[in-house]
Amino acid sequence: MPGSFEPRLLATTVGSLPHQNVQQATNLVLTYTPEIPAWVQFPKLGEDMLRQFNAGLPNLVSAGESQFIDAHSASFEDALTDFYTQYLAVTEELEEAALATFALSPQDARGFYELLRQLPAHQGRLVALKGQVTGPFTLGVNLTDHDFRAAYYDERLRDVLVKLIGLKARWQIRQLRPFCSRVMIFLDEPSLLGFGSATYISVSREDIVRDLREVAGAIHEEGALAGVHCEENTDWSLLMECNLDILDFDAYAHLQGMTLYPRELAAFLEQGGSLGWGLVPTLDREAASTVAVRDLADQFEQGLDVLAGKGLDRRLLARRALLTPSCGAGTLSEFLAERVLHILHELSLVLRERYGFFI
Repeated sequence: MPGSFEPRLLATTVGSLPHQNVQQATNLVLTYTPEIPAWVQFPKLGEDMLRQFNAGLPNLVSAGESQFIDAHSASFEDALTDFYTQYLAVTEELEEAALATFALSPQDARGFYELLRQLPAHQGRLVALKGQVTGPFTLGVNLTDHDFRAAYYDERLRDVLVKLIGLKARWQIRQLRPFCSRVMIFLDEPSLLGFGSATYISVSREDIVRDLREVAGAIHEEGALAGVHCEENTDWSLLMECNLDILDFDAYAHLQGMTLYPRELAAFLEQGGSLGWGLVPTLDREAASTVAVRDLADQFEQGLDVLAGKGLDRRLLARRALLTPSCGAGTLSEFLAERVLHILHELSLVLRERYGFFI
């Protein structure tokens, strides 16, 4: 890990917003999370968490709304060789031009480029900048080969996917660092919720740990922090083995999942890790429209009580706490999404004042 980072109850966002005005949405993020802004993903503009990060895969074929990797094509071996040549040019020869071939597309990642455009006017309060990529497991089980088989089950394709994600992370870090020395990249891994089920019975724990460690290693080589966002009751003990710096979980509805692993969590914190507390609900529209800051502040305290009761240091947990929404807000109305951002901002202010954490 590139040094311990203590968020001290600062806030950031998970990713998506329902807005279609890119400038307005980015300005909202900079307004409500000015210390750790993240670039916005725009699902209502057709942006997709798979397409945003799969450009650069060898023999990627688009067929209408779907995409697949054609590994049967006669050109696949040459395309695979070209990919690894570019990968080595980046990682061993440090060629910026090679890394630029893995840049995010302005058409598929409008929020990234808009954040870069607006950042010069907002640098004064920055503590960190947050980027994101789709994690290797989620990308691999949702992208198929020519036979409609998940790419993750093909060892060659899996290796390419892992290295591609590392390259996408490296490129983001180098774009963001001129504005702030501390950069964090989160891996979005919603599909890990299904790990251990019959659907993914042939995937081993070792596979996932190895792949996440490789991506985290690429992020750390760039001097940045590696985080992960997962859904509901993911196996957090697995993620605590992956050399990640921040684990972002749904603390609003699924705190119990994190409390199941006190020994592993204690070791994770001892190594400098932090928790992202997804306290502001986004998956429950009624809760998003009615929840109050004081109730969420009380819920945070109750969460600390539970973890402290399992032997964890309460003050350390508070210092290592990052506040986030429980998930992306892209499925909400613009009004509710903006309410989520407002509640998140106010919650951070209330808790930071309570604990004496001031910038």
